[in-house]
Amino acid sequence: MSSLVSVAALRGSRAAWAFGVLTVTWLAAVLFAHGFDSLSNFRYLVQTASFLGIVAVGQTLVVIMSGIDLSVSGVVALSAVVCAKVASGTGGGANGITAALALSALVGAVNAAGVVWLRVPPMVMTLATGTILSGALLVYTDGSPSSAAVPLLDSLANGRLLGVPWAFVLWLGITAVAGWLLHLSRAGRYAFALGAGERAARASGVPLGATAFTAYVCCALLAGVAGLVLLGFTGTSSLTMGNPYQLLSIAAVVLGGTSILGGRGHLLGTVGGALLLTLLTALLTSWNLSEGVRQVVLGVLIIGLLLVYARERRT
Repeated sequence: MSSLVSVAALRGSRAAWAFGVLTVTWLAAVLFAHGFDSLSNFRYLVQTASFLGIVAVGQTLVVIMSGIDLSVSGVVALSAVVCAKVASGTGGGANGITAALALSALVGAVNAAGVVWLRVPPMVMTLATGTILSGALLVYTDGSPSSAAVPLLDSLANGRLLGVPWAFVLWLGITAVAGWLLHLSRAGRYAFALGAGERAARASGVPLGATAFTAYVCCALLAGVAGLVLLGFTGTSSLTMGNPYQLLSIAAVVLGGTSILGGRGHLLGTVGGALLLTLLTALLTSWNLSEGVRQVVLGVLIIGLLLVYARERRT
């Protein structure tokens, strides 16, 4: 019992650390940048953070079991493009959403099959899948964006519940369900055990294949959900709309305190990481820094934290 309490305290402290850095960054933004103290700007930040946050929830599930998914950017674009194409044709919005989510789950199943049964390293398998998706979407769309008006997605992306963006409510709901599964269910214990060590997990009777399969399918499915909400937010799908979320989803996981080596982490910390990255990006943009400079800042931050967590793991 005492060991369980200590583990819970450790995870909680990492999540608290992420929110502590978020608070300091927010105070700095209010003091040194214009407009960050307004309610409308706060609503916009949590709304846009939700798109990243939904992808990052799925990425957390994979990273905790010592995997990684570099195909999420392609799945985001796939989901939005397919839904837009079907909805703007004769299929309608409901069929477009169904088709998008089904294809997203299929991509996750392909990733899982390659990692689990073909024993392809997760980074290689998911990067290859993402590359294939990018090429297939280019052929499918001829490189042209697709527009579609889906009322459900528009309401979900831009509507509010008692002043709170529906996208943020959706993100918190997904996080709550995933958090229960990860931290309070047997499936979650299996994921942590797999991340801590495959040999020990196998010896303990953990169903390795089923655990990895579930994580990769959920990750791709959540990337698909994010793509649908993004479609509702912009009204247009494009081949590159998911590109920012490949790096940022991993960064949100790491900034939230989840070990990139697997076996340790908490979804609450991922929420803080996604909010922090969105705020930091908005702050750098308000200072008129270029995209290249912003990428350098985020990359340096990620490398520094990876070094810290790798050192913790060795000790």
